[in-house]
Amino acid sequence: MTAADPAPPPGRQPAASTAQYGPAGFEEFFRHYEPMVRRYLIWQEADPGILDDAAQLTMVSAFRYWDRVGQMDPPTGWLFNVARQRLQDARESRRRNGVLLGADALHDTTAHPDPITTCDQRLDILAAVSKLPRRQQEAVALREQFGLPYKEIAAIMGASPATVRAHVHQARKTLEAMLGDDKEGGDA
Repeated sequence: MTAADPAPPPGRQPAASTAQYGPAGFEEFFRHYEPMVRRYLIWQEADPGILDDAAQLTMVSAFRYWDRVGQMDPPTGWLFNVARQRLQDARESRRRNGVLLGADALHDTTAHPDPITTCDQRLDILAAVSKLPRRQQEAVALREQFGLPYKEIAAIMGASPATVRAHVHQARKTLEAMLGDDKEGGDA
């Protein structure tokens, strides 16, 4: 564990929707949120090794701070922030050790069954998203895949809601140009 693990914000108080997990409910929490963390990471990382490391370390951090994370409503913002940090750590570690993979490794992520990776059309969208600047990738993933409001995305990304809207708008324009008529009808 690194010292960079963020402690959950003290302002997030218990709520009915997450209090259901209770002090010993991490296993159920894990089953619910770990696939969501993976989907978030799939939008940002083509290398399944880096993706696995980041997802695993994110859930380890959630377990480490379980007393507070298990009470958040919802915990997705905290999980996505930690996942982004763990992803960056894994990328930097690979870079330092001379291990890099390109976006063409995207198709290898099908080793983890998930609806987003089972459809060729979605793989095309993911390949196109991987060509966007990182901030646009993250903004469009959080908005389109997870349906988060701009204000919550802004908090996750450390940006203003207006900046997030601009990232999403530019990403949509670029994706539309790249995918043309092959794009999904707003399902992504």
